[in-house]
Amino acid sequence: MVKLEPTLKKSFQLRKVMYMKRLKKTFAIGVAVTTISVLAACGEDESPEVNEGEEPADQEQPADTDDEGDDTAVEDMPEDTSDLPETIATVNGEDISRSELDMQLQQLEDMMAQQGMDPEDEEMQEMIQMQMQQFIDQLVTQRMLVQEADNQGIEADEEQVEEELENFRAQFEEEEDYQEFLEQIGYSEDEVEEEFRSQIVINELLELNHLEEDEIEVTDEEVEQMYEMQQMQNPEMGELDDERESIEAAVKEQKYIEQLREESDIEIHV
Repeated sequence: MVKLEPTLKKSFQLRKVMYMKRLKKTFAIGVAVTTISVLAACGEDESPEVNEGEEPADQEQPADTDDEGDDTAVEDMPEDTSDLPETIATVNGEDISRSELDMQLQQLEDMMAQQGMDPEDEEMQEMIQMQMQQFIDQLVTQRMLVQEADNQGIEADEEQVEEELENFRAQFEEEEDYQEFLEQIGYSEDEVEEEFRSQIVINELLELNHLEEDEIEVTDEEVEQMYEMQQMQNPEMGELDDERESIEAAVKEQKYIEQLREESDIEIHV
């Protein structure tokens, strides 16, 4: 079981509430997609049926990625994050702390519990351990994107920040309830604003408006591959022709992030 200090757990709870309000899409749902995949794997109690005398069909394996940190074998990851160093990664000179990983893993455990699974079960703990490296990679990407937004001079629209904060506060019936919530999670209102501000600048960066229109090329094959991947997550998606514009944008976004990672100085310490 991932053990969090009270303040860290409350910080996670605030992030979870805010993410559910959702400002945008692709990057913010990275953890959710990972979690859904894990939960789906947990629910597969039976292997695909194979008729007698037939060979099992080949299972398609996920494509390898060249992301930094992927060379850390799953079996090398510790069972408990307390065995990890305080700094788990460094991105362009900025450290990512172990506590940030703890919050990601806690989200996974909470979602497992909501599905009626026991996060302390041995099998579930193995799955949680398997996700550690992917969560580290996601934290690296998030830090890198915030840095690049700053490099591009992207600033949050303060009116939008205020609007998001007001919508967030509106979830509480009384001002007293809101202030009590902030006290419980150990956040000041300024810190809540900063959480929204960071997500807004990442979302704006990933619109890629600072790039030339043809700076990132997208092939039909890449679009088809992305469509098939997303369709596996959402079988109710429309036909490719109807979804092409959003799929192309997702491919561009992915290739842009990969390019940034190649250009960044990233050290993984686990």
